[in-house]
Amino acid sequence: MLIDQIVAAVRAGDDPAIRRLLALLARVADVAVLLRLRRRLYADVPG
Repeated sequence: MLIDQIVAAVRAGDDPAIRRLLALLARVADVAVLLRLRRRLYADVPG
């Protein structure tokens, strides 16, 4: 899934992949998908 790929790229610090994947996501994402991505990314932030 695209969200999984974005999260993996963020974890790896792969800026080119992040940009490419976010461009793909922008074409198909709705609010629910963006909120899911946000939750996944924040899950990695130490609390």
